Amino acid sequence: MEPGTGSSVTRKQAVGSSDAVQAQYLRLQEEIFSGALPPGSPVLETVISTRYGVGRAPVREAILRLESDGLLHRGPRGVEVRVRSIEEVAEIYQARIALEAEAAAQAARVRSPLDLERLRHVQERASSASDPAEARALHARWHIVLAQASRNTTIAELLERLAWQLAPYETASLADSPNLNATDGEHPVILDAISSGDVDAARSLLTTHLERTRDVRIAALVRAE
Repeated sequence: MEPGTGSSVTRKQAVGSSDAVQAQYLRLQEEIFSGALPPGSPVLETVISTRYGVGRAPVREAILRLESDGLLHRGPRGVEVRVRSIEEVAEIYQARIALEAEAAAQAARVRSPLDLERLRHVQERASSASDPAEARALHARWHIVLAQASRNTTIAELLERLAWQLAPYETASLADSPNLNATDGEHPVILDAISSGDVDAARSLLTTHLERTRDVRIAALVRAE
């Protein structure tokens, strides 16, 4: 064997394994987010590996990662999509509000022309979307771009994690016209505050906006009980 050949093969195998885990992680994550695997659904390593036509090792690692994300939980019957009470959903939302309000304030301090243009672009696409589901997805994208504009990677990463934990509890009411119309009016006002560098207004407006969407989501979950 030539010098270094063994280590090169090992590195390639490691990369291949990492790619396989990432692929299964994203597939399972999407099934949870889309509702194909609703809260309480069992997530059996053998069943998933058979359904995906892959080995059990990458599925096992993907399941462990999703447990770490708070999307899966080991219960008495094994691994399942985590079930959260309405109270827990409200708590997650409160954490999101606190972090994203700070992100908005920070964005008002450090905004760049590119940040503002990206936020405007996403908002314009959301406002002009004819499909309510697409509009809702673009409004969610706007919040991701806002977090990135804060230049605080820790806050952005934590907000992404909280968004994942809320995703299984997405309600149809968030894509209804009343909510979308309200959001279409609120996002530009928040953006104006960020653009003008008004830190206090950006924080306050973002908080009010998310408190309203929280109440829409919680009310829908209560009605569904």
